[in-house]
Formats: sequence, structure tokens, C-alpha cells
Amino acid sequence: MKAFFSRRHQEAIAKGTIKGLSFSVKCRTSIDRILKQHSDLGGTYGEENLTFDYMDSKLKTFYGVDKLMAFGENNKRVPATMSEVIISGYPLEVLDIIEAWFDENPKRSRDCEKELNDIFFIHNSPWRVINGLAVLVDSEYLNSEVRAKSIRLLDECEIQGALEEYQDAINDLVSNNTKDAIVNAHKSVESVMKAVLETDKPYTFGKLLEILIQSGIIPEYYNEFLQHFEKIALGVVKERNLPARGHGQGKKPTEVSPSLAEFTVNLAGAINVFIIKHWIEIKELTTSL
Repeated sequence: MKAFFSRRHQEAIAKGTIKGLSFSVKCRTSIDRILKQHSDLGGTYGEENLTFDYMDSKLKTFYGVDKLMAFGENNKRVPATMSEVIISGYPLEVLDIIEAWFDENPKRSRDCEKELNDIFFIHNSPWRVINGLAVLVDSEYLNSEVRAKSIRLLDECEIQGALEEYQDAINDLVSNNTKDAIVNAHKSVESVMKAVLETDKPYTFGKLLEILIQSGIIPEYYNEFLQHFEKIALGVVKERNLPARGHGQGKKPTEVSPSLAEFTVNLAGAINVFIIKHWIEIKELTTSL
């Protein structure tokens, strides 16, 4: 079974390191309406919400319970329907439901995702849904211009390896796994390079960069910039480059600051967007000739 938000970030939730985990009543009401509008309905007049029925059963199995619960009168937890959980359940349960919905309705995901993200923006929520997963973003600019664009392009171009790695990097940021976030961000850039070059060979980052420049996909004057990205990523977390990590961490675990990890993930997203867009531009130009 798929691990939804509350299990994927269980440790971070327990430590209280995830910020912004709350939703207003108006935001919750809009979430409920949007999910219903895009759900599969049944019955003669469409009274039954088949999607919510499937989600109800799936989440009961996921939580290991017989009944879903939400807050009722006197702030006590009582048995609840799916909609009632969205309106008055824990915030993490709302995100679990959203992810469970996307797990059931992939055909309707793009329109639903856009509407949910519009609602999150309207209600000043730092949460977004990207490729069916709840993601915390620290600023609207980074979400709309970097992370979301990177994941959208990776998905549209069917670069699945890089998509998974970049999603893992963002999830690692949410869970404060800073070293893993940088490693996965670096991997996503390498995977994008391999995808546009249509190669599975185990080339190093430097070799991939060299071939990209030779192919014309990346202008030569970007060489030094991308080399600096490589140095940032490898210089911070790559085990073989730091003796303390390459030969064991010693008595104290080596850590990476959250701000540096966030910078590297956002930089990787920007690089992914640039490489893919430039690759598409070249393909379109070649086709038009």
C-alpha cells in the first residue's frame, strides 16, 4: 500500500519540524468541494461518491482502524465521513485524503491539482499538490517558478527517473533530511542530462556536461556555472569527497544546514527547467527547418 503523507513524514511530524500544518475552515470547505467535483460518482442520479467510498476503505486499512474519526462537539473525536474528516479532522489527515484521492483518480489529476493549488494560494497556505503529493513550499515564487515547473516538465517529458529523484529531494526537505535532499537533487540533474542525451551510460557529471555542450543543448558559457553546482552538491554531501563521511561519520553525525539544502534543491530545479526547456526549443527549431 502507498505511504501517504502522515506515514511518509511520521518522524518530522512527531518532532514538530514541519511548519504550516494547518488549514482554515474556508480552505477545508473548498478542498472538500473540489475533490467531490472531480470524483467519480455512481447511482442513478449520481448520489454516491464512489471515489470517496474507495478512499474511505483504503484509509481505514492504511490507519488500521474500523472507523475514520474527526472532531465533533466539545472538541471530541467521533466517527466521521470522509467529508467530515476534511472539514474537522487533523491537518495531516486532510493531506492524507488529498494524496489518497490522487491515488484513485489519475485521469482527473491535472485539473484537480490546479484548482487545489489555486485554493491554497488564495488562503495563503504554504502547501501545494505536485504530481499527487502534498509538498510544503516556503515561498510562492519558488513553487511557481522553480519546483513546480521542474516537476511539471519532468512529468510532461516522461523523465520518470529524474521526477522521482526530485520529488524525493523535496520530500527530504520537508522531513529535514538535508543530506539526502542534496544527494537526490544532484541525482535529478544527472538524470535530466542523461534523458536529453538519450543515454544510460554511467557517465560522470563532468562528462555529461561536456557532451551536452558538444551537442549544443547547453551553450558553452554555461559550463562554469554548472560546474559550480556540481561542486556545491558534491562538496557538501557526497560521501567519497569528504574523509569524515567517506570513512564513517565519527562520534558526531555530520549535518547540512536546512538553508543550504533548500538552496541546492531550488538550484537543481532551476537547472532542470533550463536544460529541458532548451532541449525542447532545439527540438522544435530542428523540426521546423
